[in-house]
Amino acid sequence: MSALEEAARKRKERLREMFSAQQKTDNNTTDVAPIAETVEDPPNTVQTVEESVSGIVEKTLATQREEAQRADLDIAAIAPKRANWDLKRDLQKQLDALKPLNNTAIADLVRKRVQASNDAEGLADAVEAHVRSSQL
Repeated sequence: MSALEEAARKRKERLREMFSAQQKTDNNTTDVAPIAETVEDPPNTVQTVEESVSGIVEKTLATQREEAQRADLDIAAIAPKRANWDLKRDLQKQLDALKPLNNTAIADLVRKRVQASNDAEGLADAVEAHVRSSQL
């Protein structure tokens, strides 16, 4: 026999001894009433899992319906917060490309006005007009 088989055999013997000792103590105690005599029949108020969950399911479905109705009615959730934001974003590259062309066109207009009116008052008005247009 190997060492493992020997250990298993000893363990089995110890378990048999413990089991027989437990049976001897159970037979000696006669003051304990049998289990069937002491336990009363439970009342017929057994609640199944389906019955206990039915209320929860109904509440959950009702709240989901209410949330769906609120989501359908909430137009603010659908509409963007700033209506022109996406338009500005899409056009910003094109506007950036046109900005230098716009500035050169403004400068050409100012030069033409200055050349048309060779007096100092005309020059002041042209500069003032350019300042106003650049502030817009």
